[in-house]
Amino acid sequence: MMQVVSLPGDPGLGPEVARYLGVVHSTFFSKRFPDGEVYLRLPEPVSGDRVLLVQSMYPNQNDRVVELLLALDVLERYGNEVILISPYLAYSRQDKEFLPGEAISLRSLVRALSSTGLSTLVTVDAHSPSAIREFLGGRRYINVVPVEVFAEALKTYRFRELTVVAPDQGAAERARALAEKIGCNYVVVRKSRDRVTGEVKHSLEPLEGLKGVAVVFDDIVSTGGTVASIANFLAARGVEVVLAVSHALLVGNALEKLAKSGVREIYSIPTVPVRVPGIRYLELVPYLVKLLKEEGIV
Repeated sequence: MMQVVSLPGDPGLGPEVARYLGVVHSTFFSKRFPDGEVYLRLPEPVSGDRVLLVQSMYPNQNDRVVELLLALDVLERYGNEVILISPYLAYSRQDKEFLPGEAISLRSLVRALSSTGLSTLVTVDAHSPSAIREFLGGRRYINVVPVEVFAEALKTYRFRELTVVAPDQGAAERARALAEKIGCNYVVVRKSRDRVTGEVKHSLEPLEGLKGVAVVFDDIVSTGGTVASIANFLAARGVEVVLAVSHALLVGNALEKLAKSGVREIYSIPTVPVRVPGIRYLELVPYLVKLLKEEGIV
């Protein structure tokens, strides 16, 4: 027997996954004490021995992490096998020591999760899947990269001169996969980091000569600075810029910044509870459930 259980950070995937699987869905009750501490309780007992627990970790990352650790402890005490679906995993970009003495935040988070009764971790287009796998210490890990979802949405551009742009080397494999699925070329923007200051610089020369439509494909867009630089460069040369991003955090004035830079459309996946007006959100659940079935999880 299986049951789907949502935490407060669930972006709406839990009920949909339960509906597709034809299983029970329930939700943890959460509140904050006057001193800011988190209270968590599962009102109804879990009916199955296997639980799909859904928790995204944005916004209010620290609260989401504490809720998750408390929930994992509850389910472990009752003997449930827990498969955590975390569409957006917080702290994933601090996956190594860039400057001496820095905390490797992703390592700390993942090691905390692996110290619980967690059996399997499922993420959506994680920033550093290889690091997560290493830090999990042998527990099962699945990273869902929704290339097919984006390719289907972008099929209207197939008959135009189209190029997929990776904003840095870390996004190259993602861009290559999307380009192959669409049937077009891709290019990679070169990125360098100053070892002393940590400042990141991008070299846009690989974008010279692009025509038609450029699809900038990335995992996370937060402030939008990198994408805006790329869009400014391309728009000034008559290229139409489209952004495809798995996690559209778009903090502060990021959306306005992207619009001014020349980004015409933004496609994203509903991996966080925040919905930004003007973004085309694509349906993830059918693709996610299909992969979970292929992996023998459900």
